[in-house]
Amino acid sequence: MRRPWFPALLAAVLALCGLTALDPAPASAQSPRSAVYGGGPFYADGQAVMNTLRASGFTTVILWSIHVHPDGDLYYNDVLIVRNGRYVGDPGWPARLKTLKQAPTSVNRIEVSIGAWAVPDWENIAKLIGSQGTGSSSVLYRNFQALKTATGADAINNDDESYYQVDATAKFARMAAGLGYSKFTFAPYTNQSFWGNLKNNLGALVDRVYLQGYAGGAGNNPATWNRALGMTVDPGLWSRHGSGCSAGDSPATVESKMRSWHGSAGIVGGFMWLYDDMKTCSAQGTAAAYARAIRNGVS
Repeated sequence: MRRPWFPALLAAVLALCGLTALDPAPASAQSPRSAVYGGGPFYADGQAVMNTLRASGFTTVILWSIHVHPDGDLYYNDVLIVRNGRYVGDPGWPARLKTLKQAPTSVNRIEVSIGAWAVPDWENIAKLIGSQGTGSSSVLYRNFQALKTATGADAINNDDESYYQVDATAKFARMAAGLGYSKFTFAPYTNQSFWGNLKNNLGALVDRVYLQGYAGGAGNNPATWNRALGMTVDPGLWSRHGSGCSAGDSPATVESKMRSWHGSAGIVGGFMWLYDDMKTCSAQGTAAAYARAIRNGVS
């Protein structure tokens, strides 16, 4: 039996407590999160790729990859973009990136990723910290400040696949937080103990873990990583790629795997690797199709 007087009474009581009845949940609770890594096209494809991302359904765009050279210069893949505390890349890129969050858009977060397989980025960072520290006069501080201004990035994504040293990495993460990169995220595929120790060191600064579920991380179990890191990870898959676009996952298999992980590990988000391949293999799945697959799988 309905009680028409009860909602009004509840609202009055909550109002006295400074609360509001039936407030909508925040956007983060309403929409599953989904991230996409991308390389060259995010820099070289002009406004068209930004518009594609805004309409895709992906909530996070991860710029992959920033490479740190021994002298502290920052390259976006093979393109020099920051030197001596100044952005020296394509003059139009910062303005294009800024449009990613302009309504109407699904994107609410931008991350810059550091590292990759077989590159010494984190080793170079450690050496620079050892010689210069992380103060405002250090090249790392000045260059990542310039990168923050240029990209508007909300977070640093750690794609360390070789260095695995907690102390220097934690010092860098705290420096980045002081520059306005409000979060520090992980992209692990192995070495669970390192990532667990780093998470313990950084605490709430780490709010997302993009667990690789492809290539070297193909056997990863999100539930196991959840327990090791004390938080729910966002697993990722590789879109169609390779000769004839025959390798990797289609949107249908992404949705199926995400749904399975949602059931077994309680995942609330996921990511896709790699936009560059989605562009090449668009007939096998667009960015929007992959974002929808993650959304459906974790809902």
